[in-house]
Amino acid sequence: MAIEIVDSHHHLWSLSPSNPTKYSWLRPVSEGGIAWHVAGDVESLKQSYLIDDYLRDVTNPSCQLIKSVHVQAEADDPIEEVKYLEQVSNENSHGFPHAIVAHANLASLELPKLLETYTRDYPRVKGIRQLLNWSNKDSRLSMTDRPDYLTDKNWLEGFQLLTSHSLSFDFHVYPSQMIDASKVARQYPSAILILDHCGLPVDGKNDFDSWKEGMKHMAEQSNVICKLSGLVMFNHAWSKEILAPYIIECLRLFTPKRCMFGSNFPVDKLNITYEELVNVYRDIAENDAGLTKDELELIFKQNAIKTYRL
Repeated sequence: MAIEIVDSHHHLWSLSPSNPTKYSWLRPVSEGGIAWHVAGDVESLKQSYLIDDYLRDVTNPSCQLIKSVHVQAEADDPIEEVKYLEQVSNENSHGFPHAIVAHANLASLELPKLLETYTRDYPRVKGIRQLLNWSNKDSRLSMTDRPDYLTDKNWLEGFQLLTSHSLSFDFHVYPSQMIDASKVARQYPSAILILDHCGLPVDGKNDFDSWKEGMKHMAEQSNVICKLSGLVMFNHAWSKEILAPYIIECLRLFTPKRCMFGSNFPVDKLNITYEELVNVYRDIAENDAGLTKDELELIFKQNAIKTYRL
């Protein structure tokens, strides 16, 4: 039976020359674009992924998509990205995406002005994401310019502004950063916080225990919600047996009340179809973790509606 879905995490981008929204990382390598991505074939990502492409991918017998949340895709100008997405939403009959998680650097002096613009002019902006994941092992895995944002005084002052604007924050951090991230969550108990991609278990089963320890710190903060998403980025030759330990552990730590499904398309599309993704996550949640129908509805629909105020 098809399950109703609210996709809490996907991306769109138009690489058409006529689109004022530009993405430096998606340019050819000769023009400064990236040459490698943890998800796999980066050249396949360097083509437009439009709303029609996304809706085509999600149309399958296993699920019925009812709403979606777009998460910032590292556009050169975050305001231009939001303008583009608002236009996309206004122009398709079902209003996808229904919410936008926009980019902001919380340490920037321009932050107050940027947040004011978002909340005043763009009603679908419900949250902020700043990529913070930093690796001391492999520089290719670092997606930020410095490792210390989570403990930086200016950044924390910026973080405080989010709550006054009723904006959530998506954490994009590695397990080694989760003690600092959990301290931020504890310091701001009224903030709505989301942990992206099951906590980015980039080292896989080689470092499963360290991932679990980091996730424990995050789960102890009752204002943190975990996205069941992004696992295929690190497991290209995925299987139910490979994915199940992560999903089961996330459900155990955060409970079904604080977990929600996200596709991470088109990034995860490099290695899995939308139907396969929904089916394997549902299979693990229902049959391995033993979730009830009501708990499945929380994960696949209700938690995203509540978290992103859809």
